[in-house]
Amino acid sequence: MKTERTNVHKRIFVAFSDLAILVALKNQVMTGYAINKYFVRKTGDIASNSTVYSTLATIERKGLIECVRNRSGRAYALTDEGEKIVNCVCSVIEESKRFMDKLLT
Repeated sequence: MKTERTNVHKRIFVAFSDLAILVALKNQVMTGYAINKYFVRKTGDIASNSTVYSTLATIERKGLIECVRNRSGRAYALTDEGEKIVNCVCSVIEESKRFMDKLLT
């Protein structure tokens, strides 16, 4: 059962990796390595390096994040457009939580 659940979690992460990375960058600039470690710490070992780095490249091309140099090397920060999307996603999540809370209580 645990393996089945882990596989589902991995598929969900891959499907929503762009949004997950944007949310991870909401409050701080992070390297690709730090982003991967963040997801491993939060969810277990579901984030592969290839998924994280290919997603970073894709959302950078879309103008949602930008590369900034720090002492660790290449790091990423949200652009204004990326921040708008994160705020919208977080708002939808919060509204969904409130709605589900009403349904379940």
